[in-house]
Amino acid sequence: PHHYYAKLVPEAFGDTKALAEGEGDLTITEEKRNANDFALWKNSKPGEPWWPSPWGQGRPGWHIECSVMASSIIGEQMDIHSGGVDLRFPHHDNEMAQSEAYYNTGRSWVNYFLHSGHLTISGCKMSKSLKNFITIKEALKKTTSRQLRLVFLLHSWKDTLDYNILRQNNKLEMEKRLVKWDDVERNLYEKYVKILDIYFISPI
Repeated sequence: PHHYYAKLVPEAFGDTKALAEGEGDLTITEEKRNANDFALWKNSKPGEPWWPSPWGQGRPGWHIECSVMASSIIGEQMDIHSGGVDLRFPHHDNEMAQSEAYYNTGRSWVNYFLHSGHLTISGCKMSKSLKNFITIKEALKKTTSRQLRLVFLLHSWKDTLDYNILRQNNKLEMEKRLVKWDDVERNLYEKYVKILDIYFISPI
């Protein structure tokens, strides 16, 4: 069957910026036959783990790592593959290209991709390098666990969510309404139980 690159995100084909984010310092090298090529095997640097291969001591590229781990458990085809929206290209496209070329079944390696949106802070993606991430423990100092659940449940999984406590006032109000309704429901239930007890359970 005919294999072509960037099946998942065709418009990203040749996007050097996206390729650079996925390949790092391997984006520009004289060893590449094509600028869109990505690393299947990397020569190990001093101190890095390595395995023997026909190409010398090295280790798998990170795209091949994911394909191998998934295929070793699921097999030559999977129904659903998920990940962050930033992995659509080049990572997931690279996974598909190498896996479909290897198995050569004529079928798509993945039937459905689910790409979730990022959790950002003030418009910036959470990152350890930027030190702008918030742990659950820290978040619970400023908001309740119920409020956090409301924030996540009322937001679409595929869209970016900006974590900003100042924007959670509506969630605070909604929590108050839920608590109030819970109290009302509890009172109604208690009254209902009393009525049952009086008319249907108590001896005449």
